[in-house]
Parts: sequence; structure tokens; C-alpha cells
Amino acid sequence: MTARLLCVGDLNADITVAAPSGIADGSDTAGTVAMSGGGSAANVAAWAAECGSPSRFVGVVGADALGDFLADELAGHGVDVRAIRRDDAPSRAIAAIVGSDGNRSMVSSLDPATVLAPSDVAPTWFDDIGWLHLTGYTYLQPTARGAFTRLVEIAAEAGIPWSIDPSSAAMLNDTEQPSDVLAAFSGAAVMFPSHDEAAWMTGVAEPTAAGERLLDIADTVVVTCGDRGAVVARRDRATLHVDAVPADLVNTLGCGDAFAGGFLAGRLAGVDDADCAAQAVRVAARVASIATSR
Repeated sequence: MTARLLCVGDLNADITVAAPSGIADGSDTAGTVAMSGGGSAANVAAWAAECGSPSRFVGVVGADALGDFLADELAGHGVDVRAIRRDDAPSRAIAAIVGSDGNRSMVSSLDPATVLAPSDVAPTWFDDIGWLHLTGYTYLQPTARGAFTRLVEIAAEAGIPWSIDPSSAAMLNDTEQPSDVLAAFSGAAVMFPSHDEAAWMTGVAEPTAAGERLLDIADTVVVTCGDRGAVVARRDRATLHVDAVPADLVNTLGCGDAFAGGFLAGRLAGVDDADCAAQAVRVAARVASIATSR
């Protein structure tokens, strides 16, 4: 199988804690705790594969049993997994706290040993690849920023389009300046900011206007707006709005990743933006109705 989509970045365990009645401070709370494979870049690869796009993933895990589980679980979704195993750190996990409305809050452990180093990057990752997808989590790690830059350089040298999900408005706001982020993400074929990420990067609150302003750095900008659907802005074309697909909301964890995977699978299949976005909202709704991100 030819791998056309290359997703590089985070692969971790998602520890999802759901407490529909709220958490009793200082006492016990009835709820559910589940562990599954996660990570934004890994999720995109998995959902793109689910939508029929052959996908490859490259990322770092620990040389431990959890790392074995994470690599095997992702491969079970039909993804070509090339895990870089490290002895000096355990595999990464994040905790997702899911409220009664299905919205999640995340606590992430960003150990520098669990992210790519520039010396890890290999041009052979791009064999048979037609698209590169990156996430802001790689950019946000100082030790991985050189790897982010090198991946973009290799893609540009090979004429391979690339996409970026900024990933976290809160983390970007804590450590970065919008001008630096815009410079780093400039040249992307597609950018997938959430509404709050688009507003942070542009200073514009209205999602359509924010998406259109980001066309200065990306050919296509898809602003995801939760249950209000998404805005698809593209240079020299009319801006589109796609409605969200109604879903029995259980957990929003991974919905944005699923959206990106569905959209990119459509783009790689050669369908137009309206059909890409329609597939993306369907996949995102599917994820919203399950307890884990994939």
C-alpha cells in the first residue's frame, strides 16, 4: 500500500476521565476512566486512513510496554507506523477531563525526551508521500522546533504540500508571539485552526474574517467552530461555511483531529473543498459520539 499522507508528531496514551455529575472535591466521584491511543498527529493519521487515505505516522514513544501498545494500536487502524523508541523517558500520557456537556479539558506532560529531535528527521519518511501534516505540539517544544523546521524544508524541496494544526491557543498564548507563529506556519497549503486559535493568531474574533486574514500565510484556512460548523477560506475562491452534523455529544476529545483527517483524505482524493468539509464534519460528529478520540 502506498502511503500518501505523512503525519509527524505526537503519539500518546489518552487517559479520559468522565464525571457527568461533577467531581466531588476531596472525596470520591462516580464516573468512568478509560485509556486509549491518542495524540493529535496520530489521530489525524488514523481518521484519514479510516476515510480511505493511506497514511504513515512518525513519532516518539518510550521503549516500554506502553510504547508497544501505542504503536500497535495505531497500526491496527491501518496506519504505517514508524515509531522512534527512546530508553530515557516513559511513553507520554495526557489526562482529559470530560464534563457533563462533553467538552474536555486536557493536562499534558510535555517531556522533551518524548518529542522529535532534529537529528531524528529522515528524508526516507517522505518516500511515496503526497502530503505532510504537522501539529503545533511539535512546534511548541523548543527541542523539537528544529525538527519542525527541517520537515517543512524537506517537504518544500520535494514539492510536497503540507498542513498545520496550531493545536492549542492556551499553550501558544503562554509561550509564543503571534508574529513568530505566523512566520513559522507560513507556506502551509492548509491550516486547521480552531476558532480560538484563529482569533489568537489574528486578533480578529469573527471566524470568517479571521480565516480570510490567515490567507496571507496559507492557501486554505479551515476554521473549526464546534457545533457551529466550520469556515473554509481559500485564496481566489468564495469562502464556504459548512454546518456541523448533529451528534449525541459524549466527548469532544479528538474531534478537531478527526475533522482534519477527514478533510485531508478528501483533498488527497481530489474532491472539492465543499465535499472535503462535508466529510470532515461527519467524521468529527462520529468522534464526538464516542468516549475516546479513536
